[in-house]
Amino acid sequence: MSKVSIVVPCFNQEEFIAEALESVLRQSYDDWECIIVNDGSTDGSGAIIERYTKTDRRFRAFTKENGGVAAARNFGFAQASGALFVPLDGDDKLHPDFLRRAVGYFTAQPDTDLVHCKTKRFGATGKVWRLPEYSYEKLLWQNMIVNTAMYRREAFLRVGGYSLEMIHGFEDWEFYVRLLSPQSKVCFIDAPLFLYRVKNSSRSTEQMESGKIEESQRLIYARNSPIYAQYTANPISIFGKRMKDFAPSYTARYRRQARYIHAAYWAVIAGLLGVGILLVW
Repeated sequence: MSKVSIVVPCFNQEEFIAEALESVLRQSYDDWECIIVNDGSTDGSGAIIERYTKTDRRFRAFTKENGGVAAARNFGFAQASGALFVPLDGDDKLHPDFLRRAVGYFTAQPDTDLVHCKTKRFGATGKVWRLPEYSYEKLLWQNMIVNTAMYRREAFLRVGGYSLEMIHGFEDWEFYVRLLSPQSKVCFIDAPLFLYRVKNSSRSTEQMESGKIEESQRLIYARNSPIYAQYTANPISIFGKRMKDFAPSYTARYRRQARYIHAAYWAVIAGLLGVGILLVW
């Protein structure tokens, strides 16, 4: 069994950081350390973080000037001593069995490179996040691994951690493009063991509103152009393959929506017919 290092960046997460750290404390797997990086918070986050470091010595806290989530993760993992790494944002949570089940894959299958799991949203919505099935080639065009996954320490060090250029988001996607390869063994836990908080305002919504998505995508391509060059010799063929890969998920979503609409339509009709019958009587 291997020690796990969890890094939690925190920038003004006073409202949520206790929930994130409590989810770590409740893990059924106990060989872990949690490195909390207070990334220049100006609210009450620091006091909450200090409370947890006094509660359990496996929590370790560091404070640095604000530099963004990629820099905070890199700083945290530079202090880590575990063989396996897990990033966790300060407003998200882990299911109590996340570490135990993820470590189990690395123990039972030593050639495993990364373990990720099904994700359940909470907060503004409570739906399970539907993501395409992983393949490295598909990963180049769409990310299907959330930021909280488990991977090896040596792999993180080999690729140099998260890119500080990715200041507008997608830093986890760009990291996975470098961390993995077509030969990598990526394991998926078909259970919602990662809980992703959905807020009215988040880095993702800010990225869309600021129009920075295309800039982030351009950076992913520019930083990894030799990798993409292996797959783009025939763009027409690539486009056709990706349409076949991704179109079914959109088609399935449309079919689900159509079923909901039809069900609601017939419910209304049935209700109107019921009212009509009562009026006749």
